[in-house]
Amino acid sequence: MHAVKPAGPCACAGPTVFALLALLALFVLPAGCADGSIGDVEGTAGLGGAEGPDTGAWPYDMPDLGEGQSPPEGAGGAANHRPTRDGTVSSGPSGSGTGASDGGAGAGPDEPAGEGGSGGEGGEPPTGGGGPPDGPDPIPAPPVVCGPIVNGLSTVTVDGTLRAFTVQMPADTSRMAVLFLWHGYLQIPDQFASTIVYDVPLGQWVRFDPNAFPMPLMIVTPWDLKIIPPWGLDWEIVSGSVDVRFFDAMMECMRRQFSIDESRIYSFGFSAGAVFSNLLSAIYPNRFAATISESGAWFNDQAQWADVLIPIIQWQWPAFDAADGGNVLLTHGGPNDFATVISLESAAQKAIPFLFNHGRTVTECAHTFGHTLDPDLTQSMYYEWMWAHQLGGSPLGGLPPSFPTLDRPVGATRCVFHPAP
Repeated sequence: MHAVKPAGPCACAGPTVFALLALLALFVLPAGCADGSIGDVEGTAGLGGAEGPDTGAWPYDMPDLGEGQSPPEGAGGAANHRPTRDGTVSSGPSGSGTGASDGGAGAGPDEPAGEGGSGGEGGEPPTGGGGPPDGPDPIPAPPVVCGPIVNGLSTVTVDGTLRAFTVQMPADTSRMAVLFLWHGYLQIPDQFASTIVYDVPLGQWVRFDPNAFPMPLMIVTPWDLKIIPPWGLDWEIVSGSVDVRFFDAMMECMRRQFSIDESRIYSFGFSAGAVFSNLLSAIYPNRFAATISESGAWFNDQAQWADVLIPIIQWQWPAFDAADGGNVLLTHGGPNDFATVISLESAAQKAIPFLFNHGRTVTECAHTFGHTLDPDLTQSMYYEWMWAHQLGGSPLGGLPPSFPTLDRPVGATRCVFHPAP
């Protein structure tokens, strides 16, 4: 059975200004280790001592992207165009401002002509988001200039800011599912994407394979803007405004250049990245087939606000509507799943009834490795779980056959299925 070994030596920061940032950081990796190390994980026979993914140093160097560009006149995704509540980006003629549309370049491949630019599908706007409750979604689609999406580093210009994301492209790009990977606070995006699952035969953390999913899978790892508390934790997790616009832009560029299976878009996040992924699922409850939240929290649940020991952030998340449903794989790491000023274990215990009461079907996997990704969940388990979920399809009726259970654990991991009411 797996057991947590004491973390190895780590270089801890002295009493500098960064100590204040560490105090404010809600989801930085385990307290005391300024390098973000997770420590060692002692495995079963064949697993050896699996070291947690290296999160690198902060601040890391962003790639040299050059300067952002302004969109050409008439480009899809002009400022008057808005994402609908299901996450599709409407795009009528630039500057029309009428809500009418010919279903232009930013529309989803299956979106009927004339629906772009509509006023959304209802729902309450995020607190502080502006706009009447019965009007258009309050988050406008950004002016977008798409760079070519290629295997490796890709870019998009959003409101004049050049943003980066790394892409793992499958061999067959004719029609693809999409998986977003949102890293934790202080983590280097590419290193995070390289250390998602623990490969027992190799004895190391590895990437997801875009060719091993049951259909071609584009894996997208966004790069953050290194936002610091209290405004965010790499990601803007207070209301999501900045990075939701980034997400919208990436989706628009994907739709322009590829055929995307809109029923198979998935979001995977760890720590602060899990919080942002959870926020995305609240803003766009009908966008994702399923979300994977590892050591995260939901701040449209006021009970989880109390888990933040220094309550300096005024969360501005939209409320869940139970009628929307949704599918969540939630992992948490036991008593040591603590990140500086918040217990993610406590947040997870509160999240289960919160998600249940709001119509979400939850697969809960508990482990004992603390604040880290669950090393007992294999790529095949993740892929089996994701493939079982398709937007508009039926929720699972139970745990996938390969998953650990209370009676049949895998290492230190045990999973429990919580069907929606």
